[in-house]
Amino acid sequence: MKQLYAIIFALLFAAAGLCADPARGYIVTKNGKRLTGYIGELYHSQFQSIIVFINDFGSAYNIEAELIRGFVFVDEKGYTAFESKNCRNRWYFLRILEKGAAVNLYQSPEEEYAIEFENGVLKANSRSINEYWLEVNGRKQPIRIHSLNFRRKMRRLFKKEEAPEYREKVGKEGYRFRDLANIIREYNKDRSLNKREI
Repeated sequence: MKQLYAIIFALLFAAAGLCADPARGYIVTKNGKRLTGYIGELYHSQFQSIIVFINDFGSAYNIEAELIRGFVFVDEKGYTAFESKNCRNRWYFLRILEKGAAVNLYQSPEEEYAIEFENGVLKANSRSINEYWLEVNGRKQPIRIHSLNFRRKMRRLFKKEEAPEYREKVGKEGYRFRDLANIIREYNKDRSLNKREI
């Protein structure tokens, strides 16, 4: 079934001409080896994530998130890194925003594709999403954060991490959903300083 989704994604977007120009980069295999080439389109759905990888010989491959550790590419904006994560028993490529002493922050791809069969016709639709994932050191599954559950999830996280000063700030100016990356960066910095003092 997974192969069927991969083939359907590749055919739909190749036929529609939606693939952007590939960017120079590499994938990191499960055993830690880097394979250089070009990173093509990233297809993200509620079921899985797939990238198109073109090796240095020009062969194109559709690679599912569970098969590699991640990938990195460079474009006009600079370096961008994605890591494979198992979230609720589904594998996704998540963009690395912040890696720290206590919490890692990831972002889902900003566009999600859905395939539907309607009256015998296969349709592909896309929608914009704005969701983040927090990976707390020592826990197995990342926590999904979006604008509607931000306050509840962050307060619960800071309660479990015994950080009442951050728990009280959540929702106030400078500690809102749009400031999530800055909050995590500040929290990681604070935790790394506290570890050194002990």
